[in-house]
Amino acid sequence: MAYICNCKHHRRKESLMLRRHLLAPLLAVLLAAVPLAATHADEQTTTEPVVVVMDYSSSMLEKDADAKGTKRIDAAKTAAKSLIASSPEDATMGLVVYGSKSPGKCDDITTVQKPGAVDKKKLSKKIDELKAVGETPIGASLLHAAKDLEGIEGPKSIILVSDGEENCDKPPACEAAKDLAGQGIALTVHTIGFKVNDKARQQLECISETTGGSYVDVDDAQSLEEELTSRTLRAFQGYSTAGTPIEGGARLHEAPLMVPGQYLDELEKGETDSWNSNDGTTKYYKIGPLQPGQYAHFSATMIPEQKIDADDDDPAKVIVELVNGQGSQCSSGDSYTVGSDELGRPLAAYTRSPEFVQDSSYGCFADGTGELFAKVTREGSLFHEDPMAVELRYVLEPAVDAALLGAPASEEDKPQSVTLTGTPEPVLGGSSFNDALPVKSGTIYADSVLSSEARYYKVHVGNGQKLNLRLTSGNNEDASAQAVTMGVYSPVRDGVDMLGTGRLHESTSGETITRSMRTAVDQSNYDSYIGRSNYLAGDYYVVIYSDTWMQKANGVPYDYELAVDVTGTEKEFAGAAPIFEASEMPSASPEAGATESETATEAEAAPASSAAPSPSESEPQAETAPAASSAPLWPWFTGGLVGTAALLGAGTFLFRNRATTAHEHSDDIDPTVPGGRP
Repeated sequence: MAYICNCKHHRRKESLMLRRHLLAPLLAVLLAAVPLAATHADEQTTTEPVVVVMDYSSSMLEKDADAKGTKRIDAAKTAAKSLIASSPEDATMGLVVYGSKSPGKCDDITTVQKPGAVDKKKLSKKIDELKAVGETPIGASLLHAAKDLEGIEGPKSIILVSDGEENCDKPPACEAAKDLAGQGIALTVHTIGFKVNDKARQQLECISETTGGSYVDVDDAQSLEEELTSRTLRAFQGYSTAGTPIEGGARLHEAPLMVPGQYLDELEKGETDSWNSNDGTTKYYKIGPLQPGQYAHFSATMIPEQKIDADDDDPAKVIVELVNGQGSQCSSGDSYTVGSDELGRPLAAYTRSPEFVQDSSYGCFADGTGELFAKVTREGSLFHEDPMAVELRYVLEPAVDAALLGAPASEEDKPQSVTLTGTPEPVLGGSSFNDALPVKSGTIYADSVLSSEARYYKVHVGNGQKLNLRLTSGNNEDASAQAVTMGVYSPVRDGVDMLGTGRLHESTSGETITRSMRTAVDQSNYDSYIGRSNYLAGDYYVVIYSDTWMQKANGVPYDYELAVDVTGTEKEFAGAAPIFEASEMPSASPEAGATESETATEAEAAPASSAAPSPSESEPQAETAPAASSAPLWPWFTGGLVGTAALLGAGTFLFRNRATTAHEHSDDIDPTVPGGRP
């Protein structure tokens, strides 16, 4: 464990003080937005179990939690009760304390609340009754909390708060953390040091680093309350999947029928030996028959869990292909691969069918039926024994009279500057395509990201318009992420080919990158080398993420400002708009000249199910930070945590259930950008 010098500690303290000052406007924004928060009944948002471990040793009686001489224990009680009051109704939370009963006893460890639903009043009363009298058995307390979580599947977290080094070391804290990490139980421990010395700090950092968590210092009552709340908020989060449940067929003609919409399936296993064993999972889905002139767009987003016990060389791969009724390939497979150290961005694959020409005598539709199937394959040995959820997105592009289209772009536009100025609007970006935060053109947003995290935003870009983005670094000398990447995805989750570099490195304030579409959105570019990846109008997704191979486990986020500028005047579709959701397979194209919103309305909802499809591409853009029309992955916002959650940028930890993209089939690959496109 590297020694952390006092000068570094002072810089970190100054950074956290500055962060608190900068996040005050965000608190006001989110408090004002509480009435707007809403949940989509069809989105499957779940919270992950968390056990909070609190220090009630005798050292917590020190009266130095603030300038008023507040006892540390009173500050801890206030922080814990604030956390409880703000917790979501569906939270699975536990509370363990040590040192609350007897001095001199190293087994003084108590489960105050077993992991489960919380009776807020009852638990708060119990906290008030606890006393700080005992010792500091950190290692034993971690094992105790982990035992409380036994039998709970999937990712889970422990949040440990301590004001000093352990004086009961059976087992030593770092050894206990190594034991937990070696069990492969998807458990992450995040630590908060409350007025600790260097030795205690090293001990707490060892715990967090060993289990894949993060550490942060706090020096007063207010920052303790903020950090405990924000850390636990992120620990509760899981990837918010969305879609109509479906089970793909193991064979071509066992495929279930799809209509346009978003679906959710599971790919049961990967390969035992990457690239060699060929024993992954393949499933089929029927998406035809197409009508003459139509195109089918299909994407698969696979969602691996983020675990610390993965081999760094283990890849995950998802392949999407379209085949006809005879099993012949109709589109080139498009796949993405990810190492276990890159679980911070979407693992997405996309492909598009050729146009259905009914009287064609060769190729995909030579049989004249328009019959089409999607083939989705999982490869790679990353967590190969564990099932992985996969979101399937099917979009149908109606036939368009070629006479209505112009000439495709023959050359790309020149790079374009984003010259927006003004005060940034503090926001919290979404954590998936499904809860991406709506943003507006002409606005600058302030946000942050940690290593292994991703932030999602969506912005409408119509026909004739072009998306331009500027990303500017804050003061990130001490940030856990040493570099972030900005990628763009189309409405059908295809990585967009952008001008400009996509990577922003660790720096002091002011480093800037700018990215622009190579040409404006235009249906005429459907087969053009320039603009093909962004020829469809709709909601475009901006994804900002960091990789785990370049990180510091210090819990300090990477601050940035995102400026969004959509230029050009929006035009109507030439013919009908793409169909993102439908209740049945359209037999004919919608009325020519319809807008995207009209088409979505006519198509109504996706297939009836208890779990409905993704939000419509025609959703209006939100006026405030939380998306009012989509289920947020921040479930606490609707439960009253909006205020304290605003401070989650002050030093928090890793997202889980995130996946990474690295395009394999583009001629202009940039490995630092989602989709591999520069």
